[in-house]
Amino acid sequence: MTQASGARARRMTAWQARLANILTVAIPVVVGLFLTIGDTAPVAQIRNLLFDHYQRLAPRPWSPDLPVRIIDIDDASLARYGQWPWPRDTIAHLTRKLAEAKPAAVVFDILFAEEDRFAPERLVRRLPASPERDALERKLTPTHGDPFAEALRDAPSVLALALTNQPAPFAGFTPKSGFVELGDRAAPALTSFPRAILPLPGLSDAARGLGAINYLPDRDLIVRNVPLVFAMTRDGADILVPSLDAEALRVAQGADTIILKSTRAAGERSFSSRNAIVEARIGDALIATQKDGAVRVRFAGHQAARYIPAWRVIEGEAPASEIQDRILFVGASAAALSDLRSTPIDTAVPGVEIHAEMIEHVASGSRLTRLDYAEGLEAVALLVLAIVTGAAAAKLRPMRAALITGALLLALGAGSWLAFRHADLLFDPLVPGAAALASFGAMTMRVFRRTERDRRQVRDAFSRYLAPAVVERLAADPSRLRLGGEARDLTILFCDARDFTARAEKLDAESVIAFLNALHTPLTAAVLAQSGTIDKYVGDGLMAFWNAPLDVDDHASRACAAALAMIEAIPAIDARLAEASQGRKDIPPLVSIGIGINTGEAFVGNMGSEQRFDYSVVGDNVNIASRLEAETKRLHAPIVVSEATARAAQGFLFLDLGDIALRGKTERVRAFALHGRATGQDAEFHQFAETHARALDGDAGALAAARAHPLGRAYAGVYGSMEADA
Repeated sequence: MTQASGARARRMTAWQARLANILTVAIPVVVGLFLTIGDTAPVAQIRNLLFDHYQRLAPRPWSPDLPVRIIDIDDASLARYGQWPWPRDTIAHLTRKLAEAKPAAVVFDILFAEEDRFAPERLVRRLPASPERDALERKLTPTHGDPFAEALRDAPSVLALALTNQPAPFAGFTPKSGFVELGDRAAPALTSFPRAILPLPGLSDAARGLGAINYLPDRDLIVRNVPLVFAMTRDGADILVPSLDAEALRVAQGADTIILKSTRAAGERSFSSRNAIVEARIGDALIATQKDGAVRVRFAGHQAARYIPAWRVIEGEAPASEIQDRILFVGASAAALSDLRSTPIDTAVPGVEIHAEMIEHVASGSRLTRLDYAEGLEAVALLVLAIVTGAAAAKLRPMRAALITGALLLALGAGSWLAFRHADLLFDPLVPGAAALASFGAMTMRVFRRTERDRRQVRDAFSRYLAPAVVERLAADPSRLRLGGEARDLTILFCDARDFTARAEKLDAESVIAFLNALHTPLTAAVLAQSGTIDKYVGDGLMAFWNAPLDVDDHASRACAAALAMIEAIPAIDARLAEASQGRKDIPPLVSIGIGINTGEAFVGNMGSEQRFDYSVVGDNVNIASRLEAETKRLHAPIVVSEATARAAQGFLFLDLGDIALRGKTERVRAFALHGRATGQDAEFHQFAETHARALDGDAGALAAARAHPLGRAYAGVYGSMEADA
C-alpha cells in the first residue's frame, strides 16, 4: 500500500469515527427536539409537575392588604340559615349588607339560572288550581319584585354564566364588557364553546357584569391556568366572553372595555404560525397571558384570613375594613356543596378560592408566564448542551467529562429556578437536561466500547513484544500509542551473537531453532524487565528500544542496565547449551554477544500495510546503534555506547573509546565502553580511566600501563586496535 493510499485510509477511518460521533449525539438531540417542540401531553405533564414544585418551594407571598376576600357560605352559615340554595331574600340581604360597606365589586361564584324555589309566585303555583290561587297570582305579579335583582342593581355586582357544549339557552346573550383587539383576531386562539347557561334575565339585567365561571384543569385535574376570555360562535360570528375574574377586575375599576393584545400587534412578534394572545389590559391592570388567553396563576396557597363567613356579614358582625374597596367573591366552602378543586400547592380547596388567587396574582404584579419563544430557547439549550456533553464524553477523561456534564445540568436547573423565582418565567430544564444526559451517556458508552476495542488490539499487538506491565498500561490508556508514528527521543539497543554462522553449520534446523530460543529467551527477559520494547529478532540478533510507546524518563539508564543483565545471563545460557549439545566436540561451547547502544531522536510507530504492520523504529540514530554493535567485534568490547547514551545514563561507569569511524558514516562518532554499574567504591576504575585517557591521547607509556592494569585485561582488543591505528 502506498503512502498516499495509507493516508486516504486513515482519513476515511477518521471521517467514519467523526460520523459515528455525530450520529451518537444526533439521536438524543432529535428525540429531545421532537419532545420540546412537539409539546406532547406526557412531556407537558412532567413539565407542569416541575413548575408545581417550584410553586411549593416559593409560593406567592400573601398579605392581608391584598384587595380580595371570600364571602364564604360555609358549614356554619348553612347551619344558621338552612340548606342551600337559600331564599333569594336571604341572598339579597347578604348583597345589601356587602354593598353598604362600599366594596369594589361583589362577585357571585354561583350560577343563578333557576327561579327562587322560595319565591311567593312559585309557592302559589304549587296550590291546587282554584279561583283563590288565580287571585293570589294576580295580586303578587304586579306588586312583588325580585329583591335580589334590586340588590344587584344597587351594588357593583358580577354574576356568573356557564359556557357549555351541551344544549342550553342562548338567545339574547350580549356581554356587558366591550372588547378591543390589537393585532391578530383573538377568537382563534381562545377556548371556544357553542352555548351558554345564563342567569335569569332579570338578574342578568341588574348585574353590572357577566362572566364565565368555567375551569379548564389540566389532564391531572389540577387548575394551573385561569382563562381571562372565552369565545362563542353565533350565526357565524365570534363573540368574546369575559371570565368571571376578568369581569370582577373590570367592574372593580369601573372600566367599560377589555383590551386584548395578540401577535402581530405593534411591538409584538409571532414565533409560530398560530394566533396567540400576549397580554390583556383591564383598567389599570396589565396581565400577561398564555397563548390561549389564560393566566398561569402563581398561587399563594390556602389562607384562612382570606375568608369571611357569610353569616357574619348577614348578622352585621363582619368588619367594614375587610369589605370596603375590596373585590368580594361570594362562594361556598361547605363540605355538602362539594365545590373542590386542586391547585399546584393545595390538593383540595374551594373553587371560589381559585378566583381569589387569580385576582391576587394580578394585584400583586405577578406575571408568571411561559413565553411564546420558550420552546425555541429550550431547543437551543438542548442542542448546545447535547453537543457540549457529547464532545466532553468523547474528548475528555470520564471523571472530568462527568463533572462538566453535572455542572452544566446544575446550571440549567439553577437558571430555570432563578427565572421562576425572580422573573416569573417558566423555562423547562427537564427535556434539555435529559437530552444532554442521554448524549453524554450514549457517547460514554461509545467511548467505552471503542476503548475496549483499542485495548484488545493493544494487547494482541504488544503482548509478545512488551513486558506484561507495559501492555496493561497501554491497554488502560491506548491514547499513548499513536498509530502512524511520531518522532521521539529513544534509546536503541542492538545485540548480536558471535560465530552464529559457524555454529549453525553444525546443527540441523531443529537444533538451530532450539539454540535461538535458548539465546533469546533470557536476553528478551532482560529487556522486558527494564520496560524495553522488542522491535525484532533477526536470526541471532535482537533489536530493542526504550521510551516508546510509553514514556520512560530514564530510558538510557534502563538500556544500559538491560545490556549488563544480558552479559550476566551468558554463563547460564552456555550451561544450558552445553547440556543440550550432549558433549559434541564440534559445537562451540561458549556464547559471546556484542551490544551497541545509542540515544537520540528517531521515528517510531506502526509501519507496514493495513494487512500487516510492525511497531518499529527507524532513523539515523538507529543506524548508529547498529554500527556500534558491529564495532564491538573490532574493539573486543562487549558493550559499546554512544556519547549521548553515556551522558544520559546515570549510575554507570563508562570508558572513553575515542572517536571511531562507523561504516556508512562520514563523520566519526565518540564511543564508550560500558564497564558496569557505579557502586560508590570505584576509585580503582577512575584511576584506570585516567591512565586509559592518556593512552587514548597517544601516550605509549600510559598505553602499556593500561594494558597491564587488572581492569585493562578486559580491553586488550581495544588497545590492540589503538596500536593498529597508530
